[in-house]
Amino acid sequence: MRALVETELARSPTGGKTFPKANRIGDKNRLIQRHAALFRRRQNWMDVWKEIRNYELPYDGQFDDDQPDKPNLHDDNIYSNIPNICRAIFAAGIQSGLTPPSRKWFRYTLADMTLNDNMTVKRVLDQRCDITEYVLARSNFYNAVHTVYTELPYGQAPMGIFSTGTGITFVPYPIGTYALGTNAQGQVNTFARKVKMTASQIVGQFGIENCPRFVQDTYRSNNGYTEYFTVCWLVEQNDKSNPEELGSKKMPYRSVYWVDGSDSNEVLAATGFEEWAIPVARYDVKGLNSYGTGPGWDALPDSRMLQKMEYDSAMATELGIKPPMQGPSDLAHRINLFPGGFTPNTDANNAIRPLFQGQLDIGTLDQKIVRVEDRIKRTYSTDLFMMLDQLERGQMTAQEVMARNQEKLQQLGPVVERLQSEFLNAVLDRVYNILDRNGIFPPVPDDVQGLMNGQEIKIEYLSPLAQAQKMSGLTAIEQGIAFVGQTAQLDPRVVNRVDFSDAVAKYLDRIGVPATMVRSEEEYQQIIEQQQKAEEAAKQQAMEAQQAQQAAPLAQAAKNLTDAANDGNPALREWMGMET
Repeated sequence: MRALVETELARSPTGGKTFPKANRIGDKNRLIQRHAALFRRRQNWMDVWKEIRNYELPYDGQFDDDQPDKPNLHDDNIYSNIPNICRAIFAAGIQSGLTPPSRKWFRYTLADMTLNDNMTVKRVLDQRCDITEYVLARSNFYNAVHTVYTELPYGQAPMGIFSTGTGITFVPYPIGTYALGTNAQGQVNTFARKVKMTASQIVGQFGIENCPRFVQDTYRSNNGYTEYFTVCWLVEQNDKSNPEELGSKKMPYRSVYWVDGSDSNEVLAATGFEEWAIPVARYDVKGLNSYGTGPGWDALPDSRMLQKMEYDSAMATELGIKPPMQGPSDLAHRINLFPGGFTPNTDANNAIRPLFQGQLDIGTLDQKIVRVEDRIKRTYSTDLFMMLDQLERGQMTAQEVMARNQEKLQQLGPVVERLQSEFLNAVLDRVYNILDRNGIFPPVPDDVQGLMNGQEIKIEYLSPLAQAQKMSGLTAIEQGIAFVGQTAQLDPRVVNRVDFSDAVAKYLDRIGVPATMVRSEEEYQQIIEQQQKAEEAAKQQAMEAQQAQQAAPLAQAAKNLTDAANDGNPALREWMGMET
């Protein structure tokens, strides 16, 4: 296994790591132009992201008009928190449906299907899967991936994966701070980011010797903790990569940091990655677009309407209770509009009566609000995820969920497939390779090494959502076995139509039963042979016992004849051929 040679930026740009002194590169101007072009191309998308923020998720993101270290409050148009509540259910549902921390949600298999029946190979892969699960559980993966799912309503959410001295760290990046680029196949292969950092943070992360002179001067002054600089980061495919040479600059992906406004060719760090280190979760993508669309896009018209109607409802309530007043000018400063207040008047009858009657009838508006809220909830699939929560708690089987939500699951199916193929595959590939390069996995037994050499390891998902997608195949097996069982009551010969051993093996494999629980085909055949031999031995013993039982009366009869002949019966002795 190859030793780890990548020098990665640990954690986030506010973490701490010392880099080797390599703060000049020859093509910085090209990187700056590429970085700027990516941010220009995202401008049209940014307008919609801000609309989603302003009408649905007011506290999200870090945009150019936000100030660092200050709360981003964009709730001037927010009068209902329903979209934010739906987003919370959506993120929790995606996490419990795709990457639940409480259960096994993936396993390793080989691309060669013939080797997947080898139980020894399965056990080796299961052991590596258990180690990967342990590393994920001990890291911040589940917290970070939940943050990724909360960002999915915008259409996409990236997450960096970095190797540290003590493990693996996952870093989600908020909307507004990054820009993306794709290759000819529509796969994200370029990541750009801008983040505001203090001089102290930059020095702590990259080392003072790698910082530009003006950052060093600020750090040494009293403004090191208060003055901010923009740090730019670009990750792209390395056109100068060379797998035969060691060093981060020869890796398949280059990673370069610099301070905005620094001198030509001056950078904070130039490192690299062995594989794509910033997987991007995308909800739905059209063509070769770098960015996706999500529930926040679909719910935006209804969210605008909801906020307007909630405002109108509050206004109608206030107008019903405190309507605009008119009256004599000499009473203008003496009218008391507070509840229980008293305003004297010049009524000749000296009657005491309310100043006005509050009229409040907004039932029709409230009904319309409920319908709009329901549309937003359906857009975020909250009803489906609440049912999947029941599945996770064991209150409902996957078959019941599928029967009740077949249409919704089919609608969510492409999203699940995209998140698995584009995002989770890249996450698990990256984690597996880091562990493999660092020698974390135990050595493969010699008898398995030859089988696994050169084999591609694939990922199979066992999460509730993935299982719900597979239920059609399992349902066919269950229905087929049940039908044969019922028909066998009429004609027992039909059971010969089914290979029950193969049906059980396929069923256990599809539901993801651990390999240690299932016997290999060789072990299974050995047990069958032992059972057959035991049955044959039992039959032989039964036959011998029966023959012995039948022979006992004959022996007794012969003995009786002999005894009678010996007692002096000459005719009997002669008939039996005994000497007289």
